[in-house]
Amino acid sequence: MKESREINKAAILVVTLMIVLGTCMHFVCDLVNNDDVMKILGVIFPVNETSWEHMKMLWYPFLAGGIVLSKKQRNAGIFGGFVIGGTVAMLTIIGCFTLYQSFTISSVLILDIILFTLDIILCAMLGFLLAKQDWCRKSLIVWIVLAVIITAGIIYLTYCPGSGYIFLDNEGLAAD
Repeated sequence: MKESREINKAAILVVTLMIVLGTCMHFVCDLVNNDDVMKILGVIFPVNETSWEHMKMLWYPFLAGGIVLSKKQRNAGIFGGFVIGGTVAMLTIIGCFTLYQSFTISSVLILDIILFTLDIILCAMLGFLLAKQDWCRKSLIVWIVLAVIITAGIIYLTYCPGSGYIFLDNEGLAAD
């Protein structure tokens, strides 16, 4: 019982840190006024106001949270659950943003924050549920390969963005 309470405290702390870290990631490049440094930081932090760039605010906290919790709890399933959760989080947030912005025609800050927070919480819960599954605990190499592929894709699309809706900024312009 005490061990379960400790695991829950760690999970709550990590998910809270994921929300805080993800939110703070949004402002890192605003503090930098050097294009060369921004090109390097852009691998991890959003460098413009496209939906795509904001996916980094979900992926990297999920990746870090999965690594930390799986090490702490000695459960490879948590890493797998968080890789899946982070992937689902990116897809659902794009869907939610696209849906609500089709009605509002622009971004609504408070709604963005609420959706972002709920997305992390719900997808982390999904990650924890999946972590209990045998197939998830026994597939660490699959989750590592998937995490590497997704991270490589994020890095590639940072420097070579597509031309679709998610790559347009709030004014409908393609990122530089």
